[in-house]
Amino acid sequence: MTNPKQDTDLLPGNQAGRPRSSGEAEGAGRGGGTEPDADLALVLRVQAGDVSAFGELIDRHQRAIYGIVSRMVTSRDEADDLVQDIFVSAYRAIGSFRREAKLSTWLHTIAVNMTLKRLKKMKRQNMLSIDDPAFGLASTIRAEDDPSPDESLQQRERNDMVRRAIDTLPDKQRIVVVMHYFEQRPCDEIAAILKCSVGTVWSRLHYACRRLRGELRLLQQGL
Repeated sequence: MTNPKQDTDLLPGNQAGRPRSSGEAEGAGRGGGTEPDADLALVLRVQAGDVSAFGELIDRHQRAIYGIVSRMVTSRDEADDLVQDIFVSAYRAIGSFRREAKLSTWLHTIAVNMTLKRLKKMKRQNMLSIDDPAFGLASTIRAEDDPSPDESLQQRERNDMVRRAIDTLPDKQRIVVVMHYFEQRPCDEIAAILKCSVGTVWSRLHYACRRLRGELRLLQQGL
């Protein structure tokens, strides 16, 4: 397996051009980061019967959970419903949470599993949502200055082309692309969330990026 170094230039959040480890990701910032000690204090309150503490946990983590769900499920209503279901499931399972784990990792494991199950149930591939100007590919392909009408058309065409390319990825490859390049999570954390080896994460990233490059070439030739 080769290092997917040359395959990652089309994706955001990876200036080094290769997947990051947790050490490399430290200090990079994912936005909306949480403090483990504060999370644990809230978890203990929930486990003791304080329902309001779970509301505080939702406030702390809902943006991150919605981010990953909305990039896998294109329907906003479907994403909203799924995020609500994820937190309901988390509340029901909070008694099983153990202090050794990070709450964010535990929540993301629930979110990923439920999202993949929902996609399977829908029996169709869903495109990543990359229109949020604060996240993802859309921000990397927009011009900094106000574009001309011709440039706007080109950007819309490229956005659509990237969407179609990402839509071809199998769910297991797409989820690692979302978490690594859009959520900027390191490979070892993704492995913990998916309960697989770091090598498996690297492999999925490698084949996903190689497939994206091939699909983009085909789409460009068709323009």
